[in-house]
Amino acid sequence: MKKLKIIQIALLLFGVLTFAACSDDDEEDNMDDPMTMTDVCDDHVATYDGDVKEVINNSCAYSGCHNADNDFGLADYSTFDKLMAILDNDKFEERVLTAKNMPPASLVPEGRPAELTAEQLELLTCWKDAGFPES
Repeated sequence: MKKLKIIQIALLLFGVLTFAACSDDDEEDNMDDPMTMTDVCDDHVATYDGDVKEVINNSCAYSGCHNADNDFGLADYSTFDKLMAILDNDKFEERVLTAKNMPPASLVPEGRPAELTAEQLELLTCWKDAGFPES
């Protein structure tokens, strides 16, 4: 009986130590990075013309997707005014910043990014937090 108790305690201790030793690599990377998202947003006001347009054009508003040529009835992101309709109803924020399922990797043509980078997501979040300024 005493042996069973010792084995149980050893297994519990092993489990606790194993769990405590695990960490999220992304969290460690952010700890080493002196620029957090808050710092980025505080130090720079992201605008459509200065920052976001390039991300949108490269990742969203290209032929066959979110531009005027698409045959799927998708929203047109090719201009600030056309994008604002989506920004006003929160669909952009929901799909891009919350669900992070845009662009959909299975539909992205070769040569286009299959996902947004962490830096692009941070930039878009800063842009949203600033009220989606155009310039």
